Amino acid sequence: MKAEIKLAASVDQDEDCIFDVVVRKANVETHVTFFGAVDTWQSFATQLLEFPSSAAATAVFNVEGGVYRDTLLLVAYCYDAAGHTALKVSTDNHAELPDRCTMEFSIRAEAASLNKLGQLLLGWQVKHDSEIVWEAQTS
Repeated sequence: MKAEIKLAASVDQDEDCIFDVVVRKANVETHVTFFGAVDTWQSFATQLLEFPSSAAATAVFNVEGGVYRDTLLLVAYCYDAAGHTALKVSTDNHAELPDRCTMEFSIRAEAASLNKLGQLLLGWQVKHDSEIVWEAQTS
């Protein structure tokens, strides 16, 4: 079951960014857009590089939305005592009904694959590379 995250950014003259995130898992897809700084992903990237330090470890990225502003929550976690890992994806567009859309699912991914996502995010120069794609690897 193929799963991937595609991240795109556009940066204006004041270095404000608009991030466009598409997450796919098999036939499920969610899409969010939010504003941030060029270093928005750095803390999450660092957490992913050190993940998992224990069976209870998590790495969290959270963008709080509001009325008509998208929310994105990504949580890397271990789901069993053997240390198997996954990435929880939760989105909400905060629109009024009937346009409201919330979605939550997890993507199984090896710890090394989540570490690779951390490497991609840490090295992402959003001003120069407008897009990165991460594909989850499982054994």
